[in-house]
Amino acid sequence: MSSSEQLDAPNIDPLRRRLLRVGASFAALPLLVSCGSESPDAAIDEPEPGGPTEPAPQPPTPEPPVATLPPRGLHASWIDDPTSTRTLTWFTDGTRAPDSYLEYGPVENGMNDTDIASAPFPQRTLASRQATYGVEAITHTATATNLAPDKAVRYRVGSAEGWSAVHVLPAAPNGRFRFAHFGDHALSEFSKAVVAGIAARAPDFAIIAGDLSYANGDQPVWDRYFDMLEPLAARLPVMTCPGNHEAKDGGGEGYRSRLSMPGEDDHYGFDYGRVHFYFSTGGSLLDGLAGAGALAAELLAIELDLARAALRRARGEIDFIVFVQHYTIWTSEDGRDPANFTLVALEEQILLRYGVDLLLVGHDHIYERSKPMAYGRPFANGYVQLTQGGGGQTLYELVDDIADWSAFATLRYGFSELEVDGDTIRITSYAVDDEQNRPLPNGELRVIDQFEIRARGTLASAAFALPARTRKQLLPEIDAVVRHTARRNALHDAGEHLPWL
Repeated sequence: MSSSEQLDAPNIDPLRRRLLRVGASFAALPLLVSCGSESPDAAIDEPEPGGPTEPAPQPPTPEPPVATLPPRGLHASWIDDPTSTRTLTWFTDGTRAPDSYLEYGPVENGMNDTDIASAPFPQRTLASRQATYGVEAITHTATATNLAPDKAVRYRVGSAEGWSAVHVLPAAPNGRFRFAHFGDHALSEFSKAVVAGIAARAPDFAIIAGDLSYANGDQPVWDRYFDMLEPLAARLPVMTCPGNHEAKDGGGEGYRSRLSMPGEDDHYGFDYGRVHFYFSTGGSLLDGLAGAGALAAELLAIELDLARAALRRARGEIDFIVFVQHYTIWTSEDGRDPANFTLVALEEQILLRYGVDLLLVGHDHIYERSKPMAYGRPFANGYVQLTQGGGGQTLYELVDDIADWSAFATLRYGFSELEVDGDTIRITSYAVDDEQNRPLPNGELRVIDQFEIRARGTLASAAFALPARTRKQLLPEIDAVVRHTARRNALHDAGEHLPWL
């Protein structure tokens, strides 16, 4: 496929596309039909013979109730088993919070668009609620449980004071699946094109690798961000990790109060199909030495999680280990040191010890993929780093001399789509702009890169099935690492292009 090849929309399953798009058309349909009808025994005035015929009088059509607290910023994720649960999060303005609900049910065979929009919902869940950081609004969260893995889910959220449109979430596939990845999103025209492009591709879920809204302390920016994201995030789950710009919103509180992710902390792992994912903060929320305990706890959690995943892979229970965070470990962005030495010390040796297959990152506003690598050198048994920092925020520049660990790098806005099919992950990266970084017309997408990763063989997987190390073994210099991480974050906050120390 050439770099100028455009998106072949017919390749997407038509039924899947219809299910994912029906939500956009439901706003014009009534959610509950309640029409009055006259009794068949009611008297009807007969017209005078030969006189004009007039229609029988009809009862007035009732006005729909005014939505005083309409839901907004709706976005899906999961906080539990991805095959049988979905979590919905949304906002209402003001500080008043009536009981709000998630109503849901399966999309049954034979349902048409009208059925999906108007049929009664068999299940209802009361939402939890909390104050939204930095604005007068309430964050509502509810989880749909006991979902049939092979059926799409139709749902709406709200209360007696306002309901959302009905949306459809895809079923959790058994076998092959696709997901999108990008970071550094913001609110530009390219940000909107990325949302539209992913929606058109209709993957099973999406990953945002940090730096979502770029509110940078201005909390109402988050409102506009979720309004932009809703056409995508209401129709497929979006999983995220925090970036350094999330730290500017109350040390991450703006992010935490608006998103629902697994676990009690800002890092977490889960399985989807035969892939194990782990999402890390990469130390992005560390503010001074006060966060030393949390950072040490996260590193120990990563060590234990990846050790278990490597053992399960050696047993044949999973095929791949994918690690997600905001920061790059190595980069060809001009103005940054090629190595983020804090993350080399913090994480790279853990990723290599347990044979992580793929590292998905953002942060550097470029597109780049590495060869299998380790410590800044090509290495056949290393990990592949995929930097997709062109989610919409202003692009940066590339260095003149690309290092030999880098397989391909360019300056384009866009996203990557990863298809997991048995023992292969096929990656296609799309641009929403042309070579001069001008927006493409009419939602056009252009392929800029394609490659694939094969699962490790039995012997190779066995070599990474190693026991988790103790805190003393893993973190002998944790105090120095914490100081270095805190200084890195402070310098980055002071100037986006200061080199790493």
